[in-house]
Amino acid sequence: MSEAPLLSIEGFEGPLDFLLEMLGRKRIDLAALPIAEATDQLATALQDSAGRVPLAQRGDWLVMAAELVLLKSRLLAPRNTEEALEAEQEAQRRLAQLETLAAMRAAAALLSARPQLGRDVFARGAPERPAGPPRAAAQLAFLEALLVLLEGPLPRGEAFAVTYRPPPQELWRVPEALALFREMLPGLDTPRSLEKFLPKRRRRGDLSSTFVAALELAREGDLRLSQAESFAPILVAPAG
Repeated sequence: MSEAPLLSIEGFEGPLDFLLEMLGRKRIDLAALPIAEATDQLATALQDSAGRVPLAQRGDWLVMAAELVLLKSRLLAPRNTEEALEAEQEAQRRLAQLETLAAMRAAAALLSARPQLGRDVFARGAPERPAGPPRAAAQLAFLEALLVLLEGPLPRGEAFAVTYRPPPQELWRVPEALALFREMLPGLDTPRSLEKFLPKRRRRGDLSSTFVAALELAREGDLRLSQAESFAPILVAPAG
């Protein structure tokens, strides 16, 4: 719906932008248009829209009205035939420009009123955005950290000569697990859980090494392994 002021004059009734469109298509004769009456109605519309319509939009209405008055004056008071023809051509050109401007503003208003993807409406099946910082921000942070490292106390040529070597971890190996089994088996008289044969300090991989050692001793016939059900504790019993 058009937001331009409504005019009701002889030969036309409707919004101002529609009047410009009709004049551009030569559906209405500009020479026969009662411009004074149209100007009075436009002035009344501007007063009534004060505080309700943005000032920039009211200024656009005023520019359109001024163009109509200017074109009408050139048509009514030409000095010669050539000037009258030139005024008519100029009027048609200006009206075409005003019509194009009104169409562009209407299209812009229509696009602005439509819901925006990602804000008002959302696409089905779109992947969620990662909770972390954007990729560009992460890359910038990495480059800043690298710059701080290069500007450190080490000379630029020696900064790349330093290699980071993490301290080696103490691992519980299968031979160590075998030695612990052989040490504890002579005093073993009842079944005990496999976890009882783990070292005092617990690290990832200790249980797997102990289990492999227990399987090896069971294969050699030094002990027996049993399990009541799936995921139940594994019991170690003396052989025989």
